[in-house]
This record gives sequence, C-alpha cells and structure tokens, in this order.
Amino acid sequence: QFLSELLQPEDIPTLQEFLGYCLLPTTKGQKMLMLIGKGGEGKSRIGVVMQAMLGANLKNGSIAKVERSPFARADLEHELVMVDDDMKMEALKSTHYLKSLITAEMPMDLERKGEQSYQGEMYVRFLAFSNGDLESLYDHSDGFYRRQLILSVKKKPLDREDDPFLADKLVAEV
Repeated sequence: QFLSELLQPEDIPTLQEFLGYCLLPTTKGQKMLMLIGKGGEGKSRIGVVMQAMLGANLKNGSIAKVERSPFARADLEHELVMVDDDMKMEALKSTHYLKSLITAEMPMDLERKGEQSYQGEMYVRFLAFSNGDLESLYDHSDGFYRRQLILSVKKKPLDREDDPFLADKLVAEV
C-alpha cells in the first residue's frame, strides 16, 4: 500500500529490482537510484527500511561530499549502499568519482586521513532522495546521466494524515 501511494504502478518493480541489486556486492547494474519529489511524500522511508535490512552495510552520507572528499570515498569501502537522505540541490563541480564508483569493477585508489593511499574494493550503490535532479556544472555527458535511475514520486495528497509510526510498521515487515 505504501509503495502504491508513493510511486506509479510501473515504477514499483524498478524500485524493487534496485533494492534487490543493493543486496549484492557488485556494481554491474551501473546505476544509482534517485527518488525525486516536492517533499513530505515519504521517500526517505525507503532509506529507513534499507537501514533496518542492511544494518552496518549501509552508510548515510552526501553524494556531493563523496565527489569532493577522498576520505568520504574511503569510508564506503566494502559497503553495500550509501543513502543521501536529502541530496543537495547545487550542481556538482565534478562527477569523476561518482561515475567511477557507480561502475567500479577494479580496485580504486582510496585515502584515509594520515595514511598512505591504497587500492580498495568498491561496490557501493547510491540511493538518494531529493526535491530535484542531480546536476553537474560541467559534465553534460551521457556517461553522467545514464548512470542515474530517476523515479518521480506522487504528490502527497492534501488530505493525507501522516503516520509517525509508518517507518516502524514497514521495518516490522522486514
């Protein structure tokens, strides 16, 4: 019921397939998923359910920070999913690292503060919730946009009463 209120019927299997993809340590799907809406629809409830399912294998973070900070990338080593619960609306100055992480099949150069850089295995998938699209200042290539799987959520009905325990109910189903 929650998914049918959040998404169009044809988008529900796409969400389910992506979440299943997040259970496997691989980047062969070469996609990140973004749920886009105006706000208050319940997008972030998906992240709460994924956190309950994956526990320590899910990190909360910022896509912008992953692109700009080498230390943020190293924190994602051996992680299944990174959730950006409220993605920044400003365009990325660079997209190199994000694109590389989404399609990584070989070890990547990683840095930790105060340590020598090293080659690390990366297979993190990105799940972002936002009020707008992920944009780049300079990269308008197909390589940037083809990696984004975007689902637009339905508008929140004006007469809907929000259930403050919805996430708890969804997690109970896990």
